[in-house]
Amino acid sequence: DHRDLHSFPTRRSSDLIMQQAVPLEKHDLEAAFRSLAEVSHQLDASYRDLESRVARLNEELAASRSARLDELAEKERLLERLASLMAMLPGGVLLVDERQQVRDANPEAVALFGEPLLGEDWPAVQARIREREPERHLSLHSRRLAQQGETLVLVTDTTELHDLQAQVGREQRLSALGEMAARLAHQIRTPLSSTTLYLAQLRRPDLAVAQRERICDRLAERLVHMEGLIESMLGFVRGAPPRTELICLQDVLGDFQANVQARLQAAGATLSVTPVDRTLALRGDRDALAGALANLVVNAIEAGGAAVHVDVWAGALNRERMLLRVRDNGPGVAQELRERIFDPFFTTRSTGTGLGLAVVARTVNELGGEIRLGDSPQGGAEFILEFPVAEGEG
Repeated sequence: DHRDLHSFPTRRSSDLIMQQAVPLEKHDLEAAFRSLAEVSHQLDASYRDLESRVARLNEELAASRSARLDELAEKERLLERLASLMAMLPGGVLLVDERQQVRDANPEAVALFGEPLLGEDWPAVQARIREREPERHLSLHSRRLAQQGETLVLVTDTTELHDLQAQVGREQRLSALGEMAARLAHQIRTPLSSTTLYLAQLRRPDLAVAQRERICDRLAERLVHMEGLIESMLGFVRGAPPRTELICLQDVLGDFQANVQARLQAAGATLSVTPVDRTLALRGDRDALAGALANLVVNAIEAGGAAVHVDVWAGALNRERMLLRVRDNGPGVAQELRERIFDPFFTTRSTGTGLGLAVVARTVNELGGEIRLGDSPQGGAEFILEFPVAEGEG
């Protein structure tokens, strides 16, 4: 049993020494040299493998070191970029520690609050700016950094925005005032036209006394109606809430017919209204709704010319909704104009203001209703007004 010389136990080695006097045979020596050669070859292979591993480890270490250097360089570039961004931000950025002291701030924050800033108490800095510049408006947003125990504060100077909002508010009030004036003009125009026509009839020398008294009564009604419209508009200016009284649709239709009677006669136009009973009611402003219906008739007269006929149908759709349909046999509304017909100041007539239908739509919306264009089988214009039925009525 020939084994590797390096694997002989100590006891065998001692036995070999004791037997040195015994000469080894040739084949034993050859076996020993072969074993030694194998061990040497194994050691050489192990060394080369170890050397290869060390080379790979060196390469990996170099690559890791290079990646680490690249990462550190990228982080440094990011920090420089972040510092540049912080310096260029239009708003202030501050870092406040747990003791409410300012630890860091960008240049904009220094410009907003002034020096000294770093190391100062944050509440004292805020009080200082309010006392020094009471007209300045600053918007503050803070976010606590949980791990560091610090607070990041973002500061924006909103003084210019505040002034702009105030200016927009003034312009909106002026716009509302202009719209109110236009609305009042359209509401008054119809009863004023009737009043003018009644006054012209009173100038007739052959007018009977009874007829003269009847015209005077109608004049008084129209004047009272205009006074109510003006009072409603003044209430709007004073901020009074719109009237939401319970109104009977029959009364609204009666007022509406009285408003347009003289205008219909002067234009040679005719009007038919579906009668309704007093069970159909809604909540809102009686004069405003009557004026809106009158505006639709006046619009039909102006668009259709002489001998135009206007038909008004009213009725309940169900227990919750009612419908008014105003239809004429005039030229109708062109398809390309249907989407813009309710826009303020949109008109196809050189003498028109473009506010009549816009005022009607506004009035209908204030009453909780909806208005839309329908498709008249006669080819004229058709306006459909839908309103909620008053609770407990109908």
